[in-house]
Amino acid sequence: MTLWEFFSWFFWFYIAVSCIFLFVTVFIDVFRDDTLSGWAKALWALFLLALPFLGAFVYLIARGRSMSARRAGAQEYIRDADGVIRPA
Repeated sequence: MTLWEFFSWFFWFYIAVSCIFLFVTVFIDVFRDDTLSGWAKALWALFLLALPFLGAFVYLIARGRSMSARRAGAQEYIRDADGVIRPA
C-alpha cells in the first residue's frame, strides 16, 4: 500500500463516518422534536431512509434552527442535573 492509497482510504473512511453521524443525528432529532406530529415524523423518517443525503440536507435547511435549539436545551438540562446530582 502506497502512501497515496493510505491517505485516499483514510479520506473516504472519514467521509463515510461523517455521513453516518449526520444521518443518525438527523434521524434522532426527528423523533426528539415535539412540534412534529406522528405522521410528519414518519414522513421525515421515510424521506431519510429513501434518499438519505437529500433528506438530511433538506431537514437541516428546513429545521436546522430548531434542531440546534433542542440540542442546546438538552445540554442545559444535563448541566442542571449535574449541578443537582454532584453535591449529593
